[in-house]
Amino acid sequence: MTRGAVFFEELAANAHPSLRTQLYDGWVLRFSNGYTKRANSVHPLYPSTLPLEEKIVFCERAYAAQGLPTIFKITDALPAALDACLAERGYEKVAPTNLWIKENLSPSGEGGAGVSVSEMIDSEWKADFFRMNGVADPDAARTASVMMENICGGVLCARIVEAGETIACGLGVVERGYCVLYDIVVDKEHRRMGHGRRLCEALLAKAACVGASTAYLQVVADNAPALALYARLGFEHVYGYWYRVRGATR
Repeated sequence: MTRGAVFFEELAANAHPSLRTQLYDGWVLRFSNGYTKRANSVHPLYPSTLPLEEKIVFCERAYAAQGLPTIFKITDALPAALDACLAERGYEKVAPTNLWIKENLSPSGEGGAGVSVSEMIDSEWKADFFRMNGVADPDAARTASVMMENICGGVLCARIVEAGETIACGLGVVERGYCVLYDIVVDKEHRRMGHGRRLCEALLAKAACVGASTAYLQVVADNAPALALYARLGFEHVYGYWYRVRGATR
C-alpha cells in the first residue's frame, strides 16, 4: 500500500537535509543559506493549533532574520486553507512538482552498464556534480557540500566516466526500505544518449541490493523528458506539491 504524503516528505527532508531546522506548532522551518527552495522553506507537515495568519507572520519574521525570502512548500494533501491564505497575502505559486514511486525493486534490474556506484560521496563526485549543475558560487558549493555530509541515510553515489571525464552522476539515499533518486545530472554535451536512464537503473539495482524495496523521486511537472524517462522506468505518480513565494519571478 502506498504511504502518505507526510511519510514521503519526512524521507525527502532527511535525504536533502537543511543546515538548520526550527519546529513550530507542527511546521518545520528549514534554513540553508538560500541553497535550494526545498532546504529553505516552511514545511507544514503536522497538525497545527495556532491561527494561520499568526503562524505565517512568525515565519516571515524568522526568514527575514536570516536574510532569506519566506517560502512555503505545499502538498496537495494539505487542507486548502493555507494555500488560499498565502495566495491572498501575495505569495505566488511556483515550481509545481510531482512525487513518483516505483515498487518491487530488484537487485537484478536491467541496464546500468558502465555505471559505477559507491556508498560514499567523495570530493571528486561533488566537484563533477557542481560543474554539471552550474553551481559556480563557492559559498553555494560549500553549503551544498555540508548538506550532503549531513545525510543520515545510506548513500548511493553513481557516476559515468568516459575518456577519463565524468559525464553523468546521480545520488540515491536509502532510509526505511525506501530509496530516493535525486541530483541526476548529465553533462550538456552528452544528453539524450540514454545516460540518465543508465544512472537510474544502476541506482535502483544497487538500492535493492542494500535492502530498499521501493524507490521514489521528485520531478518538476513541466519537465517532459524526465517524466517520460521515469514512466519508462516504471514510476507512477502519487501526489503533487508546489512552493508559495512572495514576489516570485517566473
